[in-house]
Amino acid sequence: MITGLAGTGVGSRIGGHTRRGGKKLRHEHQQHCVVALTDEFRTSKVCVYCFHQVQQARSRRLINGEIKTVRVHGALECTNPACPSFQEGYTIKPRDPHAAVAIALAGISALSNPQRQPIAPFSRNFVRVEGHGSLVV
Repeated sequence: MITGLAGTGVGSRIGGHTRRGGKKLRHEHQQHCVVALTDEFRTSKVCVYCFHQVQQARSRRLINGEIKTVRVHGALECTNPACPSFQEGYTIKPRDPHAAVAIALAGISALSNPQRQPIAPFSRNFVRVEGHGSLVV
């Protein structure tokens, strides 16, 4: 089981004391399976199919007799035409399951890497080039 670090208090300090959040649930899971922690950096902002940036999904709705474009909360959309999911017509994805898959990708890639670094889209050591969605060193 791979879980994100957000909300566990790892590395934060409160009043000069180290915070130890999320330990009880982690210990309960450890009784049944192996638990690994991973950094959640950019896991909710990157498409898991093509690694380009996703945006909040939009929909047209009829509001007070006018058709307006509104944001759909809880849904993400990949607008990269080269994305395999875009080509199959699966452009809008639910936010939480998509982020869970991205956290799993980041965790597995970090565990399999000798330097314990996740793949480039989820690494803090890489810089995103604005306007492209690609990553460079």
